Amino acid sequence: MAISKGRKGIFFTFAAIALSLVIIFSFKVYTDYGLKDKMESIEARVNTMNNFIKGMEKDMGNAIFIVGFRSLLSIEDYMMNHDTFLNVDDYPSLSVAFEEAFVNGAIPRGITEDKMPLMDNNTFLNWTQRMKSQANKTDIGLGFTINDVTISQSEPWQVDVSVDLTISIQDKKNTASWSINKVFTEKINITGFVDPLYFVNNNGKVNNTIRKTTVDPSASASNLETHLLNSYYIEHSDAPSYLMRFENNLGSSSNGIESLVNSQKLIDAGLTEKSRSAVDFIYYGSQTTTNCNIKDLDSYDWFLLDSAHLSFYNAVCKV
Repeated sequence: MAISKGRKGIFFTFAAIALSLVIIFSFKVYTDYGLKDKMESIEARVNTMNNFIKGMEKDMGNAIFIVGFRSLLSIEDYMMNHDTFLNVDDYPSLSVAFEEAFVNGAIPRGITEDKMPLMDNNTFLNWTQRMKSQANKTDIGLGFTINDVTISQSEPWQVDVSVDLTISIQDKKNTASWSINKVFTEKINITGFVDPLYFVNNNGKVNNTIRKTTVDPSASASNLETHLLNSYYIEHSDAPSYLMRFENNLGSSSNGIESLVNSQKLIDAGLTEKSRSAVDFIYYGSQTTTNCNIKDLDSYDWFLLDSAHLSFYNAVCKV
């Protein structure tokens, strides 16, 4: 029996609708899979970049410590070469000298500058260039903006080196990019560095390495003798901090440390000892104090203590 024209029309209509649905569904499935693949690719790339940043931040601490350590040594060399404290005449302040050595490997003086051999290929800029090269190998564009570099002291035996950085990171295929700003701080122990008060005031002939005392100098005359002969350091809030000594700032600090000058070493080096309190910032300073030789250590006729430090070292004046 023949199919009527009306029924044929309905059949073709349903067939067209069904075909359209199949095409739409197939396109949606294809699109969904395509979007899923793209999202997974972006997620994998972002994770790669994020892991790279995390690893770089860990390395950042090591870089700041090493570059900061070398910068301090370079400043010591600079002061020894010029036989001067910082922040006098046209010599830079400690903050300027440190930042320039840290970033550029040179310390300025007026319109000239001294290249620091210890910083050759070891500046913070050198380190950022090496990190950029590593990032480039994984198709990551890395950028650094050094906003500020500071050195400060929040405790007697360590200094704080802080670097304010803006870090930009971008996938070279433009998959993702972001920028972060962060201050990284590392501590450097001052033990083993040379005290600027000694090498400048003694014309480089007698230096003194900062070493924390191994004895309690107030416990006995024997301990005080050991402390004196080794010129060990001890905390004292009337004394200047380690960083203050670079600029010959002999004021007091809550992070202050002091040693006792062993004048015998000066005598042996051909220098003239001073008839002053052996406390280093007084010995090399200009303040007026009342001093005396110490009982039980009177064989060291050059050893004097000021009245303000007698109780601190539990010492008694020789009668």
